[in-house]
Amino acid sequence: MTREEHRTINEAAFPQLKSTIDATYPPRQFVAIAGGRIVADDADFEKLREKLRSLGIDIWNALVERAGDDTPDYLEIL
Repeated sequence: MTREEHRTINEAAFPQLKSTIDATYPPRQFVAIAGGRIVADDADFEKLREKLRSLGIDIWNALVERAGDDTPDYLEIL
């Protein structure tokens, strides 16, 4: 599967998982989604990377979001 395919799957899953992430994990906790499901979390990004590596998941094939973060992924500047 290509990185683009991984990204498409994970980005499609994120809106359905966001309320679970926000309710389950502490604010600002890093949460990784791979294969359309939550696979790891950690307060420290480097530790999260290590957890993904130990699961055999390339960081580029995961979507990492922060619990409780409502910052939009992009902004329009007029």
